[in-house]
Amino acid sequence: MAPATRLPHIPSVGIVATESSICQKAFDFCKANCDTAVLNHAVRAAYWSLIISQKHPNFTGAEIDMEVVVLSCILHDMGWSETPEHRSADKRFEVDGANVAREFVRDQNSGTEGSWTEARIQRSWDAIALHATPSIARHAAKEVALVQMGVLADFFGPRTHEVAGGPEDLITVDEYHAVMRVFPRAGFDGQGMRKILCHLCRMKADTTFDNWVGDFGLTYGTDGEGENLEEYKQGWEKARSASILTSALESLVTLDQQD
Repeated sequence: MAPATRLPHIPSVGIVATESSICQKAFDFCKANCDTAVLNHAVRAAYWSLIISQKHPNFTGAEIDMEVVVLSCILHDMGWSETPEHRSADKRFEVDGANVAREFVRDQNSGTEGSWTEARIQRSWDAIALHATPSIARHAAKEVALVQMGVLADFFGPRTHEVAGGPEDLITVDEYHAVMRVFPRAGFDGQGMRKILCHLCRMKADTTFDNWVGDFGLTYGTDGEGENLEEYKQGWEKARSASILTSALESLVTLDQQD
């Protein structure tokens, strides 16, 4: 199937996509700067969030800014962009993505999309920055929690309820296949994930030591096949919070005794 050129409704399973102009522009922006695997993953997350918002008890009946949710899902992995200017050397990829999305919305605000207040922009920034930190995101604002759950659903599909709660039909097999037909996997599989995340472990290891991306470096090295595995482990060990914080406090205790 040819790549989708817009955000279509999927009537076979009752999915009504947003017709928001800025979300359509976000799709175009992501498509122009990311490969098909990342684009389709990001857009699928938006569709899963639309489905989840109608079924999960944390969201049904709640007042949710779905434009913020959909746009944030579409742009949540801009830290994986193929455009070098979108990727920093010293920030987590989630922060890169949040920063890119913030600037994208502000640029749109200067034109015809003037309805995004700074509060909405900040909500989107928070959702993207926290999309891979469920232990925080799920307790934040509804939009932040829903973006995280939509992203999670692209890894668990019809089993999402097992890790996110909600009814067993949170995402049905029919809904799953319907979305995948429009936005197919295109290489977003285990090997593809290893390639992306191990690349981060190679190019900016310091941003991976304190979070889940580091697990990929510890397991697969910096190329996904075991390269530089021991070197990465050594860097990871040096960055452990327990040794850093206890050592820092002991230094202060010594300083206290000099007073």
